[in-house]
Amino acid sequence: MTGKTTRNRIISLVALLATVFVVLISNMMISENVNHHCHGEADCPICSLILQCEKNINTVGSGLIMVAVAAMVFFVVAVTVSNYKYQSVQTTLVSQKVRLDS
Repeated sequence: MTGKTTRNRIISLVALLATVFVVLISNMMISENVNHHCHGEADCPICSLILQCEKNINTVGSGLIMVAVAAMVFFVVAVTVSNYKYQSVQTTLVSQKVRLDS
């Protein structure tokens, strides 16, 4: 493998692990504070933590769909482009075997 391929794989693995980590931590925080009863405070830190965790889970869920669609489109374009055979179309009179004598 080339260095660029290895680097891309490492970056994608780190991104995947970060995504899984965020989802797991958000789920753990919600499950730990599921019995929280707010007493009407405007700036309750537990309520804001639960709200942020819910937003993280919803964002990752909807973002994964967009990433899957983008990856599929990129894959189709990459396969299509790689199947083309690029040839020079410069033609000359010699390549067309035209007689130059009258």
